[in-house]
Amino acid sequence: MPLTNAKLRAARAAVAAAYLDALGDPALGEIVLRTDQRHIVARAERALRRDGGCMIAEDVGRGKTFIALALARRWRAPLIVIPASLRATWDVAMRRAGVRCAVITHEALSRGALPIVPFDAIIVDESHHFRTLRTRRHEALVELASAAPVVLLSATPLQNRTRDLAAQLALYLGEVAFSLAPAELARYVIRGVYDGDDLLPIVAQPEWISLDFDDGCVLRALLDLTPPAPLLDSGDGRVLTIIGLVRAWASSRAALSARLRSRLRLATAIEQGIDAGRAPTRREAREWHGEADAIQLGFASLLMESTPSTASLGALRNAVDRERDSVDRLTTILRETEDPDDARICAVRTLRTANPRARILAFSEFASTIHAYYRALQLDRGVGMLTAREARIASGPIGRDELLARFAPVAQHAGHVPAHHAVTLLLTTDLLSEGVNLQDASIVVHLDLPWNPARLAQRVGRLRRPGGASTVRSFLLAPPARAEALLDADARLRRKLTSAEHVIGGSFAVLPMSRADRMRAATTANVQRGSTLQNADVWGAFAGTLAAWRRPTDPRTETRCIVAAARAPQPGWFAALSDGTIVAQIVEREPDDELSPLVVAPLLEGEARIPSQNEVARAHDALRAWVLARELARTCGVRTHVGPLCGRVLARLAHAARAVPRDARAHALEHIGRLRTALQQPLPLGVEQALATHADTAPASTEILGWLERAEHLIPDRERTSTREPARVVALILVGPCLSAAASEALENTGRA
Repeated sequence: MPLTNAKLRAARAAVAAAYLDALGDPALGEIVLRTDQRHIVARAERALRRDGGCMIAEDVGRGKTFIALALARRWRAPLIVIPASLRATWDVAMRRAGVRCAVITHEALSRGALPIVPFDAIIVDESHHFRTLRTRRHEALVELASAAPVVLLSATPLQNRTRDLAAQLALYLGEVAFSLAPAELARYVIRGVYDGDDLLPIVAQPEWISLDFDDGCVLRALLDLTPPAPLLDSGDGRVLTIIGLVRAWASSRAALSARLRSRLRLATAIEQGIDAGRAPTRREAREWHGEADAIQLGFASLLMESTPSTASLGALRNAVDRERDSVDRLTTILRETEDPDDARICAVRTLRTANPRARILAFSEFASTIHAYYRALQLDRGVGMLTAREARIASGPIGRDELLARFAPVAQHAGHVPAHHAVTLLLTTDLLSEGVNLQDASIVVHLDLPWNPARLAQRVGRLRRPGGASTVRSFLLAPPARAEALLDADARLRRKLTSAEHVIGGSFAVLPMSRADRMRAATTANVQRGSTLQNADVWGAFAGTLAAWRRPTDPRTETRCIVAAARAPQPGWFAALSDGTIVAQIVEREPDDELSPLVVAPLLEGEARIPSQNEVARAHDALRAWVLARELARTCGVRTHVGPLCGRVLARLAHAARAVPRDARAHALEHIGRLRTALQQPLPLGVEQALATHADTAPASTEILGWLERAEHLIPDRERTSTREPARVVALILVGPCLSAAASEALENTGRA
């Protein structure tokens, strides 16, 4: 039995070695990478070789920046794509890591700019900003990712629906990403698993701050508002307009008033156009807004090009008049009713009084809300305000960096800040919700509920970082009860959170427990998180299990397959291939490389046993057939998921094979074979688009060779020049119950017969 145990340990180690890369150097400039970070780097390197890209979705505070720079040090000319607000953060990280990268911002890509320096790999920070197709920034990144591997970084890659994640993965996986089920998408998301570690602060259960007031008359006036005056190329946007106004109302009376003033300014500009015999489009209306959202009065009509009929202009004027009347009625109601902002501001003051030593970070989606709170609180000690346009303290304007240094001197490496200069309450927009370290603070206040629940986690993530307070607390100002009913805010946020957790995995709580949550907690045992979900956390746990099986490689076993067996309640086998694929067959099912690790890992951890020869032979036969079928499918160009783009390419290749002249057929078939093989591997979306566009051209039969050569050159060098050898089996572990001697002999006799 000792020999059997040793063989099982060796087989497990071979499985781990095939699935995981060796851990690299922990030193990264002046940074020492933690073991969990090195495991993430190893998994990312394997994904880059396999897929041409990877998605790292570690929680906020886990050091994704340094993980990415550990990958970047292996490249000659890495390019990072970051929000402009994070340039200083990345500059500091690159200096500490000793890794230099070219930089381009999200905003630059949105303007159509492209990097002017050569690059051989791309790192995209906050990649969830590229979740929307057909935006200028997404199309620009599609073009960049066509020529280089891409590393995507985001703690919250799935913001609203699984298509958000697919749009990011498609940058390097191509169209196939959109046809993958949530469980399949999860396999491409890299996350670590941390059991009971104390690296990051604990996040306490969030709490509501409820306010007792009834704004029902304002709600009724909001619902009675007439639709805004229609622009020439817009439909009836009344529902979206009302929702936008109610969301502003749920944030603050100030935000609602600002929205109404903006509507009136737009109505005034439309009236100017009507007086000149013109009417605006949406694009023209956007051009009227200048500094501080002010309409450039007197010039709006000069930007209008359309001249509708007199009847249309008359109808438009009537719509503007009706809109003005209804907005005026609502404005009168706002003046005559109690302002709920007073109660909200009082609640923030009460929270400060109850936590005199805590630094508090208060967020809102609306700059007007932040301004309102600041105007009311600016004379209180230690209050600061930061929006996209300005930073302020009681004495006046201040630089953004200096304000952050006063609020979080430890996180900003600012040294000692005198008590009379310290900022202990920072009111800010979501400008600070990404990429900034503010762990000096210990309390987050959500002044309103964002449309996207991921924003709640990003806000808390500014505080939940190494070196911060032992516990981070968060409070949510409850919206007016009637507004919440209209927006379905809490239920909507919980639905989105559940969808994200099914794919990405869970993290800390960002919403207070609902009644249903409390009932489940009272009736359900402490089930390990992820045990019923097929998400990225599960794959992270699987990688952690394999990491525990690793041991120094025995050179005598590197070139041969190790066969071992383990006791398990279900019969089957597991095999690891040299390319990292793990194939499994459970009971009498067909062999599969997509079984959940929730099924695989427990069965592999049983005690060692001696397998029968017949059991080994049957497993070998089934595994050999599976490997052969996979290689034939790849060689013959059989693909499980073929989207419209690749479908057009494959159809054109089939046509080319028939149309090529006989004397050039052998040469053409070589090109076609290489193209078909390349199409079996993940290809960036930009490459698929370029190939499909090329396939739409119809060359004459005498030009097919040149057409095929040009198609091959559209494929990145890493795909075109790779000489992939068939994968070999490095370990085979059989699982099942330990048979008695008589049963084993009977099985052997059956096999011989």
